[in-house]
Amino acid sequence: MEDEKGLLEKSRNFESRIAGCAKNNENILIASHHDADGICASAILSDFIYRNKGHAQIRTVSEPNYKFLDRLNSSKFDLIIFVDICSGLSAEISKRFGDKWLIIDHHEIPDSEMDHPNILNPIQFGYDGSTSVSSSTLCYIIAKTFQDRIAFLSVVGAIGDRQDVGPRRSLVGLNARLLDGDNQDRAIDSKFDLLFSSRETKPIHESIAGTLTLFIPGLTGNKDACLASLRGAGIEIKASTRWKTVADYSEEEKQKLLEAIVPHLSGTTYTVEDLVGSVYSLNTRDEFSITRDARDLSLILSVCGRMGKAGLAVSLCLGDEALLANDLEQIVSDYRVELTRSVQTLVQSEDRISEKGDCAIIVGDGIVSERMTGAVCQIISSHFRFRNKVVFLRTTTQDGDVKTSARCGKERLNVDLGNMLREIATETAGVGGGLKNAAGLRFSIAKQQEFQQAVLARFPATRLN
Repeated sequence: MEDEKGLLEKSRNFESRIAGCAKNNENILIASHHDADGICASAILSDFIYRNKGHAQIRTVSEPNYKFLDRLNSSKFDLIIFVDICSGLSAEISKRFGDKWLIIDHHEIPDSEMDHPNILNPIQFGYDGSTSVSSSTLCYIIAKTFQDRIAFLSVVGAIGDRQDVGPRRSLVGLNARLLDGDNQDRAIDSKFDLLFSSRETKPIHESIAGTLTLFIPGLTGNKDACLASLRGAGIEIKASTRWKTVADYSEEEKQKLLEAIVPHLSGTTYTVEDLVGSVYSLNTRDEFSITRDARDLSLILSVCGRMGKAGLAVSLCLGDEALLANDLEQIVSDYRVELTRSVQTLVQSEDRISEKGDCAIIVGDGIVSERMTGAVCQIISSHFRFRNKVVFLRTTTQDGDVKTSARCGKERLNVDLGNMLREIATETAGVGGGLKNAAGLRFSIAKQQEFQQAVLARFPATRLN
C-alpha cells in the first residue's frame, strides 16, 4: 500500500538536514549516477542548496563500487548525498563516512535498508520505483518550492529512466500527480505526437536520423537514407524553400510518415506505437531552446554523462544553454557515431554472442566502453532475435573490473533485473542492482567464472556456448 504521507514526512526530514548543512556553510558533495535522472536530481538539489545560501560539489559515476567510495573517503566532506546510486551499499558507506551521508534513490533495496533513516526510497513507502517515482522526483519533493524549470527537470529525469509507461507513453504514479498538482499555470504542456528528436527545430530527415531512443536499422544516424526513404514515399519535405519539421505536418501527413518508416522496423521488436506518445514541453522556453522538450533534453543529458561531460549537463540544467549549444551538438554527434558503431559491430559478431534458451551474454570488450553498456544493451535487447531473452552485455573497464548491463527483450516478462543483479553481486563480490527493467553489475575480472555460474543458476535451461 502506498504511503504518501510517510514519504512526504521523511522527505521533510531530508530537506531539513540538507538545508541546515547549507545554511551552516558546510562542505557538501552530491555523488550521482551519470544518466539523465541522476543529473537532473543533482541539479535540483544543487539549486536547493544554493537557495539556502550553501554550496555543493557534484561528481558523477557510471557504476559505484568500493574503489569509488574509497576515493570519496580521501576527501573531507561534512555531508555526502548519494543520488540515484548506492542502494544496497549502506553498510559499506557507514564504515567509511559514519553518519555524514544520505541516499536518495529509487532502485531496488534489500530488506536491511527498508527502515534506514539515512535512505529515502519510494520502495520504503510501497511505491514502484521502476515506474512511479524517479530520483529527480524525490529531489523535487525535497526542494519543495515550485519553479517551472525545476519541476520540469523531474519530468526529464523520469522520462530518462523510461518511466513513461502510462497510456500513450505518459508518466504515471507520483511523477504524474506532482506534475498535475503543481502545474496550475500549465507551464509544462503535454500532447500526443511523433517521438522523433528536435521535432520543432530540425528538418524531418535529420529529426528521424537523430532519434536515438529508438534505433531504427538503416535510418538511425543516416540522414541521406532518411531523405531517400521519405522522398520514395512521396512525402513533401519542404515548404517552399524551407525544410519541414515534424511540427509542420498535419495529422494525415504524420500518418503517411509513419507508414514510410514502419518497414524499417523489421528485425526489431518496435512497432508503430513506439514512434508516437506524450510529448512534454516547457512553454516558458522558445521553440528553438534545447531545454524545451523533455525527451530531447533527457537524451542530451544522458549523452553528456556517458561521454564524460556531466559538468556540461548540470550547467545546462541550471541555465547555461547559450554558452553550451555548440559543444552539445558535437558531443551528441560523437555519441551517435559511437553508439551506432558499437551496436552494428556487436550484432554482426556471432563469436561474441552466447545464447540458448532464455539468456544471452554478449561480450563487448574492446568495442563498448563501460559508460555505454546500458545504452547499447537497451538497443540490442530490442532486436527480434532477443525478444524473449534476458540480455547481459559485459565489457572490461579501465581499472580491471567487468561492467555488465542487463535488459529484457520485449516478450520476456516477470523478471526483476534489479534484485537479480543485486544477488549476483553478492556471489561475485561485486556491486550491482537497479530497476526491475534495467540493472547493472560491476565485479572483478577474476570473478568471471562465478558470474557465469550465477547466470546459469538462474536460467537452468540455458547452456552457454
